[in-house]
Amino acid sequence: MSDTATRSRWPIGRMVRSQARVDTPAPVLDTAADGRLDHLAWSFVAVGVTLRLARYLLNFPFWGDELMLVQNFLDRGYGDLLKPLSLQQVAPVGYMAAELTAIKLFGFSEWSLRLFAVIASVAGMFLFRDLAARTLNKVPMVLAVGILAVSYYPIRHAAECKPYGSDLTAALFLAWLAVRFWQAPTERRWLWALAVAGPAMISISNPTIFVAGAVSMALALPVARTRDRAAWIAFALYNVLVAVTFLLMLRSVTAAQYAATHEFMHQYWAEGFPPWRPWAFLGWMATIHAGEMMAYPVGDDHFGSILTLACFVVGAIVLLRRRDRMLATLVLAPLLLAFVAAALKRYPYGGARLSQWYASLACLAIGLGAATVLQSFARPEARRRAFQIAVAVLFVIGAVTLVRDITKPYKRLVDFEHRGFVRWFWKENGEEGDVVCVHTDLGKRFTAAPVPEDYLCYQRAYSPLHGQGGRSINLDALPIDRPLRCVVCEFAGEARDEAAFGAWMEEMSAHHELTGEQNYRVRLNCPPEPSRHAVYTVYEFRAKARQ
Repeated sequence: MSDTATRSRWPIGRMVRSQARVDTPAPVLDTAADGRLDHLAWSFVAVGVTLRLARYLLNFPFWGDELMLVQNFLDRGYGDLLKPLSLQQVAPVGYMAAELTAIKLFGFSEWSLRLFAVIASVAGMFLFRDLAARTLNKVPMVLAVGILAVSYYPIRHAAECKPYGSDLTAALFLAWLAVRFWQAPTERRWLWALAVAGPAMISISNPTIFVAGAVSMALALPVARTRDRAAWIAFALYNVLVAVTFLLMLRSVTAAQYAATHEFMHQYWAEGFPPWRPWAFLGWMATIHAGEMMAYPVGDDHFGSILTLACFVVGAIVLLRRRDRMLATLVLAPLLLAFVAAALKRYPYGGARLSQWYASLACLAIGLGAATVLQSFARPEARRRAFQIAVAVLFVIGAVTLVRDITKPYKRLVDFEHRGFVRWFWKENGEEGDVVCVHTDLGKRFTAAPVPEDYLCYQRAYSPLHGQGGRSINLDALPIDRPLRCVVCEFAGEARDEAAFGAWMEEMSAHHELTGEQNYRVRLNCPPEPSRHAVYTVYEFRAKARQ
């Protein structure tokens, strides 16, 4: 392609029909550059995998949102996963089953509880590279892969015990299967694969239903054009199975979780539901789309993602101006379906965490838009240099992310401090005495407030004696030559039921003598949140001489 021809044509709408790729002429125009661009894309895959594995291996401490979900795995079996979750939590049953399986195989720890997310996220990097290569020309493909590789939220949620990381890969997998059929409509196996994968992905990711619906909309015309009865049957089966699975999940699990949490969630996620006053609605739309929802590779609320939103809009225009709009439907229709759900107040629209299911499609459009903007530069050398700068910036973002995670291996310092205390606490108290948790082992409670979820989860993870949960303890059967240490954990400031506590102490005094008491006050949050502390109290007893 000559430089003159390249300068004379605006790239929006050009397409290589035989390859079914959106064709934005490359800033690097020589044919030999194609191989280098392929290597560059694979370099970004390596960067993305490295950043995700590094975050996982650095073993960040559980933080508040994780702990509230993690507590639901303490004592549940597979059958209990159908019941509403505690602490205002919502999660799909397939995801919960995967987490519970990891716990049963590898024990209760940060490692096991985040294993499913990191596996899904690493697989997602390879899957996205293939999707981008199949749908975009070389330069937008490189930029799209690089953007997803170094974006903060996909990296963060790749190593958290929340369903957001697997949301990304589940939705991406359905989009990838749809593109495979779109490119080879005579190969019905991709439709049969969709019929199997659709229900499976919905079972592990609630919001993947938006992409599943978009897949149905995007493939309707390509399937109709095949005039192949077997393809129609496979496509119909996909739609039926997706609908049935969604309705079954809605009726058996999601409805119960929603009923238990909707009042809290409607208040907590109020900003994710559209207001209907005209000016307020327009402001809401602008704020949502220029906020964390489009923070790829970087961005924030309060219009901090305005530049990436602009690239997304340009990429959407490129897609919409093509004659075959299957890919535009696949990328844009999920937003419409998600907006309808938000209008019905069933699922919040926007944000970063709850939009991870859309992250790969957003990066696809942003990469295409960014390449289109670079192509608008008149001089070939300017295009080439701008592309090189964009790639260098992405690598720098990845390097900064890795350094930040290494030097600050926690989301909140209080969680890091609390975990450090817990590791010392259970080890110290278990070395020279028998340790009993008054709540989990003896079933005693002395306050109306629940036991802090931090305590319960960290006890299971770091107390060798409580790795499998509470125990049935016969205090009289314990050795008399070792101290007995009874641990009570309560929220600071909570009124204690002195009658219940006195009754327990009297019960203990029948066969044991209280020899010491130690208190440890642990901070659970940090400003600007209200002050919240847990108090670990260790009561040390000696067994009285037995008659």
